[in-house]
Amino acid sequence: MSPLGLLCKGEVCEIVNLRHNRFTAGVKGEFGFAGRHRVCGRLGHHEKRLAEMGLSHGQVVEVIENNPAMPMLLRVQDSRIAIDRGMAMQIMVRRVGQ
Repeated sequence: MSPLGLLCKGEVCEIVNLRHNRFTAGVKGEFGFAGRHRVCGRLGHHEKRLAEMGLSHGQVVEVIENNPAMPMLLRVQDSRIAIDRGMAMQIMVRRVGQ
């Protein structure tokens, strides 16, 4: 497993985890596990925004462009999306064999 932001152009991966941030990952909260992004029984803004863009657990994505000076360009299903590098670094993925 590695952060999505570290993958190279052309690599295909599967989303394993959408981390909220490094401070809450795996910490049991009052109403659920913060590491699973359920704080107070509802999804946070970060996870909701990713879901709206089609990024969710188990989704297969392809890296189209990963230039450090620009947002990361991804192929998700039949669309292309651009995400901020900070957000890409919080998405944990597993490389998929070609």
